[in-house]
Amino acid sequence: MNNDRRRFLRHTGALTAAGLVGNLGTWAVESAQAASTDFRAAVCVFLFGGNDSNNMVIPNDARYADYATVRTPASNVGIAQAMLSGTAITDKATGDKYGLHPNLVNLSQIYNSNRMAVLANVGTLLQPMTVAQYKAGTGRPPNLYSHSDQQVAWMGQLPNVVVRTGWGGRAADKLKSYTSGAEVSPTISVSGNQIFTVGGSTMPFVIPGNGGVNLSGQGSDAVSVARYNALRSLLASASGNQVVDGAAAVLGGALDMSEAANPVLTATLPPVISAAFVDPADSTKQLNTSLAQQLKQVARLIEARSTLGLTRQFFFVSIGGFDNHSALLTNQNNLYKQVDDAVGAFYDYTVNAGVASQVTTFTASDFNRTFIGNANAGTDHAYGSHHFVLGGAVNGGRFYGTFPSLVVKGADDAGTNGAWLPTTAVDQVGATIASWLGVTSTDLNYVFPNLANFSTKNLGFV
Repeated sequence: MNNDRRRFLRHTGALTAAGLVGNLGTWAVESAQAASTDFRAAVCVFLFGGNDSNNMVIPNDARYADYATVRTPASNVGIAQAMLSGTAITDKATGDKYGLHPNLVNLSQIYNSNRMAVLANVGTLLQPMTVAQYKAGTGRPPNLYSHSDQQVAWMGQLPNVVVRTGWGGRAADKLKSYTSGAEVSPTISVSGNQIFTVGGSTMPFVIPGNGGVNLSGQGSDAVSVARYNALRSLLASASGNQVVDGAAAVLGGALDMSEAANPVLTATLPPVISAAFVDPADSTKQLNTSLAQQLKQVARLIEARSTLGLTRQFFFVSIGGFDNHSALLTNQNNLYKQVDDAVGAFYDYTVNAGVASQVTTFTASDFNRTFIGNANAGTDHAYGSHHFVLGGAVNGGRFYGTFPSLVVKGADDAGTNGAWLPTTAVDQVGATIASWLGVTSTDLNYVFPNLANFSTKNLGFV
């Protein structure tokens, strides 16, 4: 009987919707009431492929000459200064002037309303590092120009070990008092299994970009319902084998979460969400790019926060296509328009729903691209990059960190083609957000083991 049960569980696992259970683990939910009734959420927007942020944030003063020395429009990777007029921004802390990419109109407006900040020259640092130390290999993180390695490092960098958890999941581990009694996990990915949402004691909930979470082939007919009920009964019965019972508990917990979330994810879209996500090209339609759909799912779950019993949430959404070794300008025009429309609409939702000060959204990506273009009108893998953080709680309208001098082989170039050495660590960015969510200074060392190597733990942008 036990062998049959193991076989049934194994085949059932293969039939589940992709990512129904991200990883084996313990869902960080307890029976006690939440210790706090306030609500806060962090939303990570990952730009997969290595976003060329040299064209996302461009100096728009005398320093544009350094940009144009390399990235002239004739170089096929540069943007003319005149095109920055519609997205002009100023760092109110220094008076320095910049322009965002011409297709980031909504985000420039949010910045100018002091609700968005730029995080300058961020990267996966284990400790502060000079160019000389980088070139000598002293303290250099491993596999810096590998997509998969740097994606994992951004989501959950740990020193000298195989990374199995992410900083969103580890932060959730330390916020159980806010999530106990919840009906779904506090860490939710709308972009497949992502290590960012995995904790040591927190199992993520993975949902599709549209609709609810269901077992593959599950329907509402009598046979499907009977099969589902039989599965639930089988999962609840003890086998006497610890591994099998553990797997059954994880699958059972995932089904519990899907049953709680599906009424929210499959209901008619609330007007406060649909009004924000109107397609700017056609006011009779909804904005339905992949990123917009993912953020609508996030908005649905935020709207249902009281029903689901959550006061702290971590969300992961993404958009791919940023590995532009060719046709950089054309691809960026398309990708940045999607990001601007979707993230701008999501911010508008938070304002209209009265939760803007409770939701902080931030971008992340594998790495930056080389400042010098290649022969295919594209750019190659580099290092430190710029990012956005926005929300009603953000101390915006300014830059955090140090913007690099755009001089190839200059003081900030870790190579010979414009690969900026980061001056701000992912750990510092994450620790600032985690602190805002309620992670204590003592617990930050568990979430960010590299943080102790940096004198500034909190960047103050939120």
